[in-house]
Amino acid sequence: MDTQNPTQLRLSIAWELWLIEQLLFTAKLHDLVDVLVDQGVERSTALARVGEIANSEGFARLAKRLGEARLAANLLRLQQQLEHQVTVPVYPDIDKADLYRHHWVASKPVKLTQTAANIPAVRRWSLAALASRFPTLEVEVNHRRERAARASETEHQSTWMTLPALADAIREGPTNEFYVVSRNGLLARPEVADLWLDFTELPAFLTPVKPPRGVALWLGPAGTVTPPHFDPHNVLLVQVQGKKRIRLASRVRADLSPELDGYYLADPLDEVFAKQPEAVAEVELCPGEALFIPAAWFHEVTALEPSITLSFLNFCWPNDFHWLGPHGSDDHANM
Repeated sequence: MDTQNPTQLRLSIAWELWLIEQLLFTAKLHDLVDVLVDQGVERSTALARVGEIANSEGFARLAKRLGEARLAANLLRLQQQLEHQVTVPVYPDIDKADLYRHHWVASKPVKLTQTAANIPAVRRWSLAALASRFPTLEVEVNHRRERAARASETEHQSTWMTLPALADAIREGPTNEFYVVSRNGLLARPEVADLWLDFTELPAFLTPVKPPRGVALWLGPAGTVTPPHFDPHNVLLVQVQGKKRIRLASRVRADLSPELDGYYLADPLDEVFAKQPEAVAEVELCPGEALFIPAAWFHEVTALEPSITLSFLNFCWPNDFHWLGPHGSDDHANM
């Protein structure tokens, strides 16, 4: 065994595989070195090879894949633990530890009636106030001039109008022909940079915002429907103006793996869960109320009144589950 050039160090294939297995299951490096020394390997040689494996690109890729498999197994375990009838608990507020323990880790939604009520954006914003504040701002609006053949295409057609004209059109509803979604990047526009000053007094489980990421904005008339889909991250949905109905179902409760069109269900929510309608829950959000939606939960959103809605992604914990994205999607390709 060449001890002069550590990059060429090799153990027998059996010991190499044993090291990889132990490292994947979080064994301590010094314990592994001690075992190899007990087997007659020089300590410097054992230390060098264990370090090489632990820091190699191949091992990092393997560890990432194993982490994904563990998460998938945990999701299946959670599926078995879910109550027969899906219900969404309602609390005025929740502390950081309880949200993490009982909802983030457990993958369970929760409605919060007071948690977001003191955010300045929630207290101050309305369609009329935003139109008055930005009277000449041109806004890109998703416009369904032709009925989309696929759910994933509902956000791809657009037109432009001033924010006051949009506010007037929203108030004229109900309709499902147009709305402004996060993809339009309205909050990222430099003309509205001052709006980010209204994202203070956030719940303790959210981090301070860092423009232009972490918060998304939706504007739309009564009758607007976002087809059932899932997100590759946890979301805190906050209603600012108007009222919305959200229907929820866990992806892991669907029979096998439902057919997806990107992040959207290829079939209606009720069809996918036809054999287990009790797996679908319904929540209504009024101004000032919030809904925590875990990653991989399908949700279908209907505006019951002219609406402004915010979604926050800036949680205190890592919130990137893009490997859940469908094969062929940008997110899945870049995982």
